[in-house]
Order: sequence, then structure tokens, then C-alpha cells
Amino acid sequence: MQSLGLELAMRQELRLTAEMRLSLHVLAISSADLAEELERFAEEEPLFRYDRPRPISAPRADDVDPLARVSSPLTLAEALKQELRLMRLPEPVLRVALYLADDLDERGYLAEPLDAVTARLGVTPDVARAALDALQSCDPPGVGAEDLESCLLLQLRNERAPIRSVMEAVIRHHLVDLAEGRLDEIAAALSTSRAEVEEAVRRIRRLHPAPAAAVAAEPVAPLVPDVIVRQVEGEWSVEVTDWAAPRLELRAEYRHLVQSADEEARRFVSARLKRASWWMRAIERRRMTLQMVAQALVRRQTAYLERGPVGIRPLRLADIADEIGVHESTVSRAVKDKILASPQGLVRMERLFSVEVAPGWSQEAAKARLAELVRAEDKANPLSDQAIANLLAEEGCTLSRRAIAKYREALGIPNSFQRKR
Repeated sequence: MQSLGLELAMRQELRLTAEMRLSLHVLAISSADLAEELERFAEEEPLFRYDRPRPISAPRADDVDPLARVSSPLTLAEALKQELRLMRLPEPVLRVALYLADDLDERGYLAEPLDAVTARLGVTPDVARAALDALQSCDPPGVGAEDLESCLLLQLRNERAPIRSVMEAVIRHHLVDLAEGRLDEIAAALSTSRAEVEEAVRRIRRLHPAPAAAVAAEPVAPLVPDVIVRQVEGEWSVEVTDWAAPRLELRAEYRHLVQSADEEARRFVSARLKRASWWMRAIERRRMTLQMVAQALVRRQTAYLERGPVGIRPLRLADIADEIGVHESTVSRAVKDKILASPQGLVRMERLFSVEVAPGWSQEAAKARLAELVRAEDKANPLSDQAIANLLAEEGCTLSRRAIAKYREALGIPNSFQRKR
């Protein structure tokens, strides 16, 4: 009898563990992955109904109601414009950038010279160049290029290998030699070894000469918010969308079987309800956890909601975990691959956690302020990394020149020599 009780206790523990595992898994996955898993479950268990929610599309910063628009697959131009609107560009720059996004050829290159666009839109060369720089910072890398050389060079922005300088020299000066296989001549001209040239060529051949072609086969999926933050009568409200926490229901035509006098029918439905109940509870826990985490984030990151990325404050996962009374790993799972929509546009919730790099300054805020300083600089006399460090120090964010260079490169911003017009 004792062994039977122990066996029952062990079985109960195994059941609890399996349900807990499912709950942790459901919390950690993206909403798109959750939708796919629920569709598979509904196929395996036809007693249950799952209707994939119509996901809400990315709101523009000036949208009154993020719920006003429903998502659909995006063309490359639409995806570029969505990304540009999230950059918080000055209005004249944004207007030109949106125009350029619509004015790309089938390769993803500018369809006409930038000076022609400048004249047509009646803007200054600085505004047009800033718009092109913004477009060229979008995905896919190389988009908005003016020719093959610039397309390949743009794709080197994320290249951190020591071989980058050789790659850049080959692209700038030896594309014809490369096409004709004259590697020894390239090595001699660059005063480097053939092995280095071969490595550079191997990497160059992985670049896309026509970035638009790489994504033309299938439309770009829009970012979909899991959490929507609105300001209502001066207060911030938080809503977890149905996309993030969908409904799984027993089909109406089977509900009568739960109360059926037929024992076999009741057992049939009961067995399936047990498995489904795990999913239902896991989804509800996901909704409640996302709600609590998002509300805590809003309380801690109000400056971001009001000012944008430059307002992101230093914040750790442990800070939110302590505030809402859960383990740090629960917060980590809750924000993983989740999107928050607010008047600032869309942001990955993970981005709202940022290390402190100076008293009161997060790394994300420092990067955002650096980008603002570069956008506002005199293009004829751009700011050096040390000058940027000095300006930030005046605002209370003391960073080394080396740190500034690291952040600038992470943002894809060229050095001051390359930025000079």
C-alpha cells in the first residue's frame, strides 16, 4: 500500500513537472511560434478550436491608436519605410528617405542619382544625404546603394574581421582584377600576401550584389506587438494583445459531452481536456506575467516613452524581478522575442534593459545621444570621437574615446573622416 502511495505521488510530481515545463516554454517563445504550436495542437486534438488572431501591425509614432491597422506581408519598400519611421528622423529627412525607399530599382539600388532627387524635392544636399544615410542603415545590408561598389562597401559595416581593410581595398580599386582572377596582381598592389587576398575574396563573394533580390522571393514579415502602451488622461496603460496570449477553446459541438451520461464519452473528453487545460493555464500565466513585467517596465522607463531611446535608463532583469516578486529567469523568458508598441513606435522589450555606463546613463541612451550628435553635426567639419566624448561628458556621461568608437561602429556610423562632405 505504501509503495502504491509513493507511485501515485511520483506520478503526480511528474505531471506537475511536465505542466511546469510547458508553462516555461510557452512564456519564452515568440507569439508567432506560439501560434504555430497551437495550430498543431488543434490539428491533433480536433475537439478544440484555435483561431489565429489577426496581429496588429507596427504603429507609427504619431498614430493615435495602434489597434487601428491590421498587419499583412510587407514589400521591401514598405518594410524599409516602417524601419525609417522608427528612427525618429527630422521631418524633412524622413520625407526624403521615404521617397528614396519607393525609388529603388529591382536590385535595391537608387533608381536615379541623389542630386537629381535633391533637385526634384527641393531640399538641401545635406538633407538628401542624411536621408540616404538613414535608408542605407536599414536591412537588408547594401540597400540604397548608388552602384555595385557602394553596395558591397555598405555590407562591410558589420564586418569585424581583421581582413576588412583588404576587402575594402579590393572593392574600391580591384573589382575588375577580381573578376578576371588576377589575385597575385591584387596582392602585389596592396602589399599583402596572396593568402590574405584569397580570404578577402572568399568573404566578398558572400556579399549580395543585389540586396533586393535576396528578399524578393518572399514578402518581409512585419513586426507585431505583444504589448501595447498608451497614454490615457495622463496615465500610461498597458495591454497584452490577443496575439501574445491567444484563446484555445473546446468546440461548442463537443461541450455537451462533458456532462454526458455516457461514461465512455466523458472519459474521452476528460482525457483531452486535461492536456488542453495545461495549454490554457500556460497561456494565462504568460498573459499575466507579460502584463506584470510590462507594467513594471513602464514605471521604470517612463523617460523612454516620453523622449525615445535617449531616455532609456539603466535597468537590470533583477530590478524588475525584485519589483514584481518573481525569479530573474522568469523576467528573461517574458521579454525574450517580445515586442512593445508605444508612442515611440516599436521596441524589443529586451532593449529596455541596459547596463549603466555612467551615473544615470544606460548604454542604449549613450548610443542614442551619440547618434543625435552626429545627425546634428556640421557635415563640413564632423565631430571626432574625442569631440563626441567631450560633449557627452558635459551632459554627465563620461566615456572614453575608445568606448565612443565602439558604440559608433555598432551603430554603423562611419568615422569623422568618412563622414566629411
